[in-house]
Amino acid sequence: MFSCYIFLSVLSLSGFLSDCHVFGCDEKCADQPVFSPPRLVVELGTSASASCSVCREDCRDKLSGLENSIGRKQRNGTTILWTVDKMNEWPSSILCYYNKGNGSQCCTTLPITVYQPPKKVEVGFLNHDGPMLEGQEYQLYCRVEEVAPLKNLIVTLYQGENALGRHHLKNNTEKKSSDKMFTNVINATKEIDGARYKCVARLDLETDGPLNDTISNIVTSTVYYKPQFNGPTHGPVRLTAGDPLHLNCSAEGNPRPSVTWILPSAAPSDFKGRVLSVDSVTTEHKGQYICSISNSMGRTTVVFNVDVQVNYTNIILAVVAALVGLVILVIILLYVHYYRLSRTGEYKLKDVLRFRSPHIALPAGEL
Repeated sequence: MFSCYIFLSVLSLSGFLSDCHVFGCDEKCADQPVFSPPRLVVELGTSASASCSVCREDCRDKLSGLENSIGRKQRNGTTILWTVDKMNEWPSSILCYYNKGNGSQCCTTLPITVYQPPKKVEVGFLNHDGPMLEGQEYQLYCRVEEVAPLKNLIVTLYQGENALGRHHLKNNTEKKSSDKMFTNVINATKEIDGARYKCVARLDLETDGPLNDTISNIVTSTVYYKPQFNGPTHGPVRLTAGDPLHLNCSAEGNPRPSVTWILPSAAPSDFKGRVLSVDSVTTEHKGQYICSISNSMGRTTVVFNVDVQVNYTNIILAVVAALVGLVILVIILLYVHYYRLSRTGEYKLKDVLRFRSPHIALPAGEL
């Protein structure tokens, strides 16, 4: 800003004086300059233009002009056209004014927002590569490169479709393109194993046009955690000899856990895998079954207490069946024996008399 003392008789200086204005600039004067558009938003490296209608009546025959740091201007009466072929600087405004004749000026400022969408948006875990360990904290970062202006930048970090954090540098005054990093703390748990993370950088330029969103790459988290038993829970397992036995030692963990069984001393010891199965138990299968689930993060132990009772009902039925079979066998043997005797004629007189009718007379010789 500087003061210009103008002598109307010195017309040769009018071209120079049109680019100067006094320190006291009144932006609330009645007939103030009007810019079209009233606010300019332009992407870095593209063209821009605006026009200023200096006044309606008050500025005729008065000194007027446009103060600008870039571009060229063209006057047509009281209208000044300002154009930039390629916006490669970061001006915040231009000024249109005219002298009021009392040592002050009437002026209007055209605010200019020069923006640059992010060249790159990257998401990842700060100073970490590979699996995360359960219970530890990690820094999820979003790096936005070559973006301007920072005060219009809104960065949101996502886990799946859920927003983890929103960052807005609304008080930042940096106008030129710059890089910026944002972070969120992530607590590693088994629930986020396999979670997908991304970052969305938005330039909210406060215009009616579409929002400028730039989406980052996607990273998937891997969390190593101690095995956790997820099979059915129950108390003592009570069986009767001959029943099937199924013990489920299902578990989840990362890395994938291995399962080891410790069986009662009398039970067979060739069981492997997460499900222990016996088609028909005996009293030898009675006892404590210990399932050990382990991986590099730790070990979990599950204990099953199995009680096998003798099936007395089956024993009784077997004894009864044996006795019935023995009786039937005796009857059959007796029948066969007497049948043979009757066929060969070997019988005693008293047996005949027992089965003959007493009304039948017998020959005298046989008595």
